[in-house]
Amino acid sequence: MRRNPGQWRALLPCALLFLAALACGGFQIRPTPTPGSPGEAAGKLTATTRPVRITPTSATTTVAPTSAPTITPTLAIATGGLATGQAARVLAVGGINVRDKAGTTGKQVGKLGPGQIVTIKSGPVQADNFTWWQVDTGSGLTGWVSSGPADDPWLQPDKGTVVTPAAGGGGLVNRPIKVGDLVQVTTLEGQVLTVRDSANKDGAPVARILTGTQLTVRAGQDQQGGLTWWQVEGDQVTGWAAEGDGTDRWLTPVER
Repeated sequence: MRRNPGQWRALLPCALLFLAALACGGFQIRPTPTPGSPGEAAGKLTATTRPVRITPTSATTTVAPTSAPTITPTLAIATGGLATGQAARVLAVGGINVRDKAGTTGKQVGKLGPGQIVTIKSGPVQADNFTWWQVDTGSGLTGWVSSGPADDPWLQPDKGTVVTPAAGGGGLVNRPIKVGDLVQVTTLEGQVLTVRDSANKDGAPVARILTGTQLTVRAGQDQQGGLTWWQVEGDQVTGWAAEGDGTDRWLTPVER
């Protein structure tokens, strides 16, 4: 098949361009690099990283809860008019036990008879639901006694006031009896005080003393039969007499 001269003239520029490309190497086929081939950039490391979630932490301080201090109210101790340094009289019909410390667990060291007068040395102390006072009998016995319940007191104040002039001068005072005291018989008018040969109601009578008679205390005190006994001496009489019965006082100190 023969081409006409016009077709060859149209193909001539294309042929010239093809020849120029061959001369410059423009159509050299280059291989396509594959992973791991020498065509990759040498020495380039690709680090595979995993995202790390950082959770901020804060120091936790545990504060121990504090509670308001407990305030224990101080309760006033009922004294019934009793006070340190004053005299007191035993009201309990059966007397009062004297202990070596305040409280029912204290060791009994003696007993006060009804009507006995003592001096309060210290107190009050609250123990075992009772109010306690340290007392002194004035004759060698010192210890703690309970003043009893409020509605039935075992101990009452005794101010030591002069109640009546004493026979022969001076005055009768309500205070504890002590050995060596001059005492006066203070039974009710018309009654007598029985003096016995021993410190108890079963002792044999040695004399009956009229009201107003004065005696000297030689020994005592002795607690027997719920009474407080003192050894007394007078004109031609020596024996034991009770101080009182809890209601009336039969022997009262005399002070001149």
